[in-house]
Amino acid sequence: MQKLIDNNRLTLLETIKNFAPDFDEISIATGYWDLQSIDLLLEELKGLKKIRLLIGKEPLIPRYRQNQIEEDYPKEDIKYDLTQLEQSDKNKQLIKIIKKWIDEEDKLEVKILKNNFLHAKAYIFGNIDSQKAVGIVGSSNFTGNGLNKNRELNYLEDNQMKIGR
Repeated sequence: MQKLIDNNRLTLLETIKNFAPDFDEISIATGYWDLQSIDLLLEELKGLKKIRLLIGKEPLIPRYRQNQIEEDYPKEDIKYDLTQLEQSDKNKQLIKIIKKWIDEEDKLEVKILKNNFLHAKAYIFGNIDSQKAVGIVGSSNFTGNGLNKNRELNYLEDNQMKIGR
């Protein structure tokens, strides 16, 4: 198993697709997220029982300097992103699936850090009670480009260490 994931010899997309069928849940911490990431992993994500997504606030200069919580974050950003999205049946269906996962199935849990910039990226299959778990840490955001195209460096760890609670 290759431990270094650079989106050249091995993509994060391929790695997630490889591990997802063996797990019931994934937790993702990312600075950025886009719909393309869900689209690229749709079949694998459908097979999971729980998806936890922690998204950081984008470090845009005006926001970064404000150093305060913006009440409209991320609502206005999502509205803007949707206006930039290609209006297609595929994207409309994708948005309906995500809405269903959040509202009806309680499958997708999204938390957003409103007052801090999050630069960390982590993908964790399983949880603290799992007999096996896999973690990936590195530079790839949960975006289409971060999973598949950008020059990134991520490290996969599957060594189980029992830590007291």
